[in-house]
Amino acid sequence: MSRPGGRAAKVLIRTLGCGKNSVDAEVMAGLLAAKGFALVPAGRADVAILNTCGFVRAAKEESIEEILALAAEKRRGRIGRLVVAGCMARRYAGELPGLLPEVDLFLGPADIPALPALLSGLLEEAGDAGRLEARPRALAGEGALPDESYRHRLADTATGSAFLKILEGCDNRCAYCAIPAIRGPLRSRSRESVLSEARRLARRGVREINLIGQDITAYGKDRGEKGGLVSLVRALCSLGGIRWIRLLYLYPSRVDDGIVDLLRSEEKVCPYLDIPVQHIDAGILGRMGRSYGPGDVYRMLDRLRGTVPGVFLRTTLIVGFPGETRQSFGRLLRFVQETRWDYLGVFPYSREEGTPAYAMPSQVPERLKEERARRIRDAQADILSARNAELAGKTLEVLVEKTFARGRASGRHRGQAPEVDGSVLLTGFFGKPGEICRARAVGSREWDVRAVAVRPGDAETGAETG
Repeated sequence: MSRPGGRAAKVLIRTLGCGKNSVDAEVMAGLLAAKGFALVPAGRADVAILNTCGFVRAAKEESIEEILALAAEKRRGRIGRLVVAGCMARRYAGELPGLLPEVDLFLGPADIPALPALLSGLLEEAGDAGRLEARPRALAGEGALPDESYRHRLADTATGSAFLKILEGCDNRCAYCAIPAIRGPLRSRSRESVLSEARRLARRGVREINLIGQDITAYGKDRGEKGGLVSLVRALCSLGGIRWIRLLYLYPSRVDDGIVDLLRSEEKVCPYLDIPVQHIDAGILGRMGRSYGPGDVYRMLDRLRGTVPGVFLRTTLIVGFPGETRQSFGRLLRFVQETRWDYLGVFPYSREEGTPAYAMPSQVPERLKEERARRIRDAQADILSARNAELAGKTLEVLVEKTFARGRASGRHRGQAPEVDGSVLLTGFFGKPGEICRARAVGSREWDVRAVAVRPGDAETGAETG
């Protein structure tokens, strides 16, 4: 897309939220680049696109703040047109145009393939004056990105790691969750589409692939497939170039023997699972609409820890769900202390309109929710500190993500997922980002592990892990 004078129209893309949103933003970038738009990381732009998150209240507030900041840039003349995309745009398609007249266009995830044409139209409307009075439009169509769109994705591969979205939407219908209303029902990508994207990522130097989706254990279920995730992962393991494959966001009751065997038999599959259990009290789980009970969770943990050597486990919890009493919270706190997850995130329940939980009685006061979340975080901080200390003296494989002066670097071992589980702080490394090196853990600092790179021929001590 050219502007007057023959220069390419400049587009600035900012994204908020989860890895799934990041993938969508990279698809947007690729589609626009293929049509001649110039992508800029900052500064002046003909169009600014904010890819929003609309999952919970805190995410929505962050999105609104970013929209208003970009709107101020538009008033100063540094931005020509403003587009709001993503989950919040989809969820509030009927309300946002009236509330935010500064925005020229709202579009949901399913509208991404039409983005180049839509931006061309916006810029042509601006005419010689360079701008028009805003006429907000909201598309926010339903459905999933077609497989073809992922071919254009411009993934950030600088760290040697990438997310790979294998499905869209969700059929679980948890009482607190707005995702089905935002992203729609489960739709699995075709196996060949996923494998083709993995090959492209490998050619660009990616060594770690992180499989994501709202619930990746449901992959293929919408097509009547059994064991679809396991079959897909085994096919990914056969690809050259990829060294690590990580499984993120698994539904607890579907972590079956096939997944356990996958962890045991495929060297490329990291011994790491992210399994959001949300709570442990039977009554709360029932009100949440989760299809398992406390006994199922304990049995799953026993099976994984008893059969997968060195497995790392992460979960997320919700505190303050409607009806959570002091006793049910006490069970949750004891669960955290007893089961000692390697990593754990905890969130105060966010009351989201349009979900069944919104109208439930016995809502918990905000102040009490925050206090309960703090108590869980404090308990988990002690557990994580002890876990990291246990690594001292062991040799780790580390994917280096950033390098600094004098041989310092940071990265992650196989038991750490991107962005959420801390880092390995390295000394004695003189390679490049994206390389996988061996390092000896020597201690820890808060969430991070400290380690010294092991050069070929150096004596190694301790057992290898990760």
